[in-house]
Amino acid sequence: MSSEIDFGVMLSTFGDHATPEAFRRVATTAEDAGFDSVWAGDHISFPAEIPDEYPFSPSGESPFHVTQDTYDVFGVLSHLAGVTDSVDLGTNTCIVPYRHPVVLARNALTVEALSDGRFDFGVAPGWMETEFEVLDVPFEERGSRTDEFLEIFTRACEEGQLSFDGPHHSFQETGFYPTPEDDGPTIWLGGKSGASFRRTAQFGDGWTIFWDRPDDIAKGRERLMNAWTDFEREGEPEVAVIRATEVGQDTERDSEKPLVGEPAEIAADVEEYVDAGTTRIVIDFYTTDIDEQVEQVERFADGVVDAF
Repeated sequence: MSSEIDFGVMLSTFGDHATPEAFRRVATTAEDAGFDSVWAGDHISFPAEIPDEYPFSPSGESPFHVTQDTYDVFGVLSHLAGVTDSVDLGTNTCIVPYRHPVVLARNALTVEALSDGRFDFGVAPGWMETEFEVLDVPFEERGSRTDEFLEIFTRACEEGQLSFDGPHHSFQETGFYPTPEDDGPTIWLGGKSGASFRRTAQFGDGWTIFWDRPDDIAKGRERLMNAWTDFEREGEPEVAVIRATEVGQDTERDSEKPLVGEPAEIAADVEEYVDAGTTRIVIDFYTTDIDEQVEQVERFADGVVDAF
């Protein structure tokens, strides 16, 4: 097949299956198998009370619990930078308002430096209101705080040092060295609101979304292109979809779902995503068993990635 598309693997940094050994196994397997990226989600602490407003579940019920192990995503990616050589490492997505912007910029620039420029910086305003309460961050300010950080981070990459006086944070001139050698990390914006598409066009390089089917991607990309034109951006944005896969003819899952079934069927699904404007597919998993995840990475690589 001649379609141009990148492939990635989603790494879970929370839950009983999240362990340092699992991080290393999944990341190095993905790299050895020819994937382009390994991305990981971001939470700092799961509250005992979690609202039933999880945006990626039809019921709104989240898979998270107060007792789950939770690892700092930047610590995990910094560790993986030392055990991988070529695969991109990224957040998908970092919840911007959880951290002071100077601290968050330092986190991101550290991973960018430790990975020799392999960092993908996926960001979003967040959704879990009770986690905002734990961190003493006003939930209703999450959008404007995200915009403020992106302005600071863009300037930090370009200028190296700056002062800032904004609606949420102000600080005297300070340094953000080491700054990236090139343009800095690729910035991906998550979400499906009008503000998310505006934010992508204003500050980002690409849009990322969970679970959407090809027709949803096409509709979202159309909205994004309208914003892209409004900001007079050149070129075209990257578009990534994160979706669970199960490769194999022995699957008991509904093969009508995208990325489920035999390799040829999944390759056809990938073509539909490409036709809708997708430039990267990041596979997630229906299983939390690490051996099974590694097997799925290898199956997807052998049967699907190699076809492109």
